[in-house]
Amino acid sequence: MKEAMFINKSLTFLEQVIVALSKRGNKKDKAHIPYRQCKLTNILKDSLGGNCRTHMIANIWLEAAQIEETIATLKFATRMMRVSNEPVQNVQYDPAMLVKKYEREIKDLRAELAMHDALSHKSLVVYEPYSDAQRLDLNHTLRRYLAE
Repeated sequence: MKEAMFINKSLTFLEQVIVALSKRGNKKDKAHIPYRQCKLTNILKDSLGGNCRTHMIANIWLEAAQIEETIATLKFATRMMRVSNEPVQNVQYDPAMLVKKYEREIKDLRAELAMHDALSHKSLVVYEPYSDAQRLDLNHTLRRYLAE
């Protein structure tokens, strides 16, 4: 009896997640989806509203005695059909390639900044890292300022 209670509780939480996902629809809305309410919804998080293709199989009975269960299953399947996922292929990047890409981007941004400075008559501004002598001079100036 206790096990059936936990199963029904998990299915209720699953229903709440499906309702929240179906309300979200195709919008990029960041509405709260209650995945953490039970283990079942937390485990199914990626399958339900994440980065996966999900297929649902609804088993129904044609017997009159099971009509309530069949209707509930069909309603659940209808709500599940309203949930839309947009799976995206996971790509792993080579770290060395990323470093080269970012270095190239930094170089381009520095060139753009230099162009902006030249157009605004600030051509004496330097954006390169400080040399050791400049750091020592800045450190000395800072200490002198703090001592006053």
